[in-house]
Amino acid sequence: MRLATFNIESFGDDKFKAERLEPRIRALRPKLLELEADILCLQEVNAQKLPGESERKFLALDALLAGTPYETFHAVTTTRPDAPSPGDRHNLVVLSRFPVLESRIHHEAAMHVPLWQPDHASPAMDAPEALSFDRPVLELTLDIGGETPLHLFAVHLRAPIAAPIPGGKTAPKVWKNVPAWAEGYFLASMMRTVQALDLRLKIDGLFDRHPEPLIAVAGDFNATEDSTALRLLLADPDDTGNPDLANRQLFQLDAALPPELRRTVIHKGRGQALDHILASPALFSRMRDIEVFNDDLADEVLDEGTLAEDGSFHAAVRACFEF
Repeated sequence: MRLATFNIESFGDDKFKAERLEPRIRALRPKLLELEADILCLQEVNAQKLPGESERKFLALDALLAGTPYETFHAVTTTRPDAPSPGDRHNLVVLSRFPVLESRIHHEAAMHVPLWQPDHASPAMDAPEALSFDRPVLELTLDIGGETPLHLFAVHLRAPIAAPIPGGKTAPKVWKNVPAWAEGYFLASMMRTVQALDLRLKIDGLFDRHPEPLIAVAGDFNATEDSTALRLLLADPDDTGNPDLANRQLFQLDAALPPELRRTVIHKGRGQALDHILASPALFSRMRDIEVFNDDLADEVLDEGTLAEDGSFHAAVRACFEF
């Protein structure tokens, strides 16, 4: 079984224009075919609205997948919290050769989330507000042909870019003052951490209900292995201090690779591993190979505005398992 994750970098315009998609399809379709995935988790898939229609559809994605094996896969996507249709930007999509037994979209945390009230909002906020998430988590249960199903969580956690603070900017990318930016950056960090914690609690619920579950968490975590979000999800015995909890830890599969082979994003010449596949002990024991497809990875800053933008500034990650 080959499980892959790939951030395809805001794929698809607001309006569906086939001719504008052609350069991106030429760049991305070979990448998808190279993965030969049985399960493919995609991030940043945009949806389009045709003239006269009220709901958006994945028209650009359909064009990308046309003529590939993925065209016939089962597809599960995130939707808007207030409607059963996709959002305009940055949807999650899972394509699976295996039948989907169950799927859920987690728009909000099941836990009690922290309240937040910035001091430098303008106008000032009257009262604290509960933290919310940019994007939901997509949970699937897949029939992979054995007695035990695969529990898959597809994720795209908040990026380490300052979140908006009311009145905090003079332009879309220009902050009015440092305190407002600092509060926005702190808020983004909290959003990422809270969503990771909520996901960890959902994962522990699976361990409570199943003795040796097959669990995979795949996507763009916007987090390196030493970050709070990833350490929360992994629950390494070195962190919990309790070897009896080792059967509940998750393994970061790309950690088996040397750092230079692990990077999925290059930012001003500095490589970082932000996209990952995590696995429960039962699934980890069946892993046979892990690969990051970063041979021709472009720099998201230095190569901005070049033909590299037709593809993605993220590298795909693929893990192979034997059952």
